[in-house]
Amino acid sequence: MDLLGDLALPIGQYNASQPLNFGQHRWYGRIGAPIVWQLGPWVPGRRTTVELLPTVWLFGTNDNYVGQTLKSDPLFQLDAHLTRDLTANFWVAFDTVWFAGGKATIDDVAGENRNNLGLGLTAGYKINDNLGLTFGYKSTINDSAPDALRMNQFMVSLVYGWNRLVEGMGRLKHE
Repeated sequence: MDLLGDLALPIGQYNASQPLNFGQHRWYGRIGAPIVWQLGPWVPGRRTTVELLPTVWLFGTNDNYVGQTLKSDPLFQLDAHLTRDLTANFWVAFDTVWFAGGKATIDDVAGENRNNLGLGLTAGYKINDNLGLTFGYKSTINDSAPDALRMNQFMVSLVYGWNRLVEGMGRLKHE
């Protein structure tokens, strides 16, 4: 179990006359506790894990949202993944996500709390010890109500990571 923290700062371009912007003109972030359970042996190419990521998103106030004030209640998010290595470098995962809460209020007119469930698949490839590539798709499944959140998400990520321990282990393999 670890601790996760993200913080987004209200920087960049923001146009208060448009409801959709790249920035939200407010602080927001999340606090989470990633948990990984291993099922069976920790053997590269044969690992199976269950991963949970409970998080709480916290939002500041946007006091200039199309000339109004936008506030959001905290949003609870739970991600869960069943991950299986197919080879030492290639893995796949079945993903679920659940959102609850996060009611938005614009000038004292309250919206609805979210209660959404999504399913997806992810595949990843470890190019080398420092570089990984993942592809994923996720979609909501309880979105038949007219005001329901509808989400179809495609994800591609290329991640480069390093630290002294990983670099040192790599050097030991070659000596």
